[in-house]
Amino acid sequence: MIAVSDRPLRSAPWLEVARGLVGTLAFIALLLVLWEYLINSFDVPAFIMPSPAEVLRSFNSDHERIVEALLFTLRSGAIGLVCATTLALVLAASFAASDLLSRAFLPMVIFVRTAPVLAIAPILILIFGRGVATSVAVVVIVAFFPIMVNALRGFRTVEASMLELMHVCGASRGQVFLKVRLPSSLPFIFTGLRAASASSLLAVMLAEWLSGAPGLGTLILKANSYRELGLLWAAVLTTMATAFAIFATFAAAERRLAKWSI
Repeated sequence: MIAVSDRPLRSAPWLEVARGLVGTLAFIALLLVLWEYLINSFDVPAFIMPSPAEVLRSFNSDHERIVEALLFTLRSGAIGLVCATTLALVLAASFAASDLLSRAFLPMVIFVRTAPVLAIAPILILIFGRGVATSVAVVVIVAFFPIMVNALRGFRTVEASMLELMHVCGASRGQVFLKVRLPSSLPFIFTGLRAASASSLLAVMLAEWLSGAPGLGTLILKANSYRELGLLWAAVLTTMATAFAIFATFAAAERRLAKWSI
């Protein structure tokens, strides 16, 4: 007798990726056609907005500069996001374990996060200099809060029965955290990462605008100053595509984690 599973059929992971890629490419193609149509219809001057063909030519001629700046920005953003995630998880675990720590230090954390980054960045430049360290510090300030809030929510929404079972088994606090709280809070953590990932790229570029570090932010600023509009739009589109790719990566990881946990 053949056993029939009542679980819903799931498409292959590569098929989901292919569908998402086709949809994204179709959307980009539609935007390019609309861009070209609006420029030709309204006779938009090239010094205001170049055509997609001009942007493509600029990307081909200056792709080395764009890629080099992109790699610098991604390196700063990745280091900052890792540091922000580590800090957020440590704070969230501490606040979940102790209400006293939460009442004492959570208002200070909120105060630091609500401070305008544009006002703090010059101080960070004086402390860390005009390099990667300043960009990392800005990313940590911007990204750690949404990760911490979501992680804290995940740590606090563990089922009481699971905690009672671990207590009956004589598990230590560390074992409860690693075997119960952390696995159950992973969907919440990925939600925070998804929210913080795109803003981290913008935070790096803001730090580069102010510090002059050789990333995408500085490249866009210089292209605007020298009126290299093709390079300017090529760098802007590269930034948008990178932010979308980062967001989509964390969203896909979150979906895979949700399917795995079912």
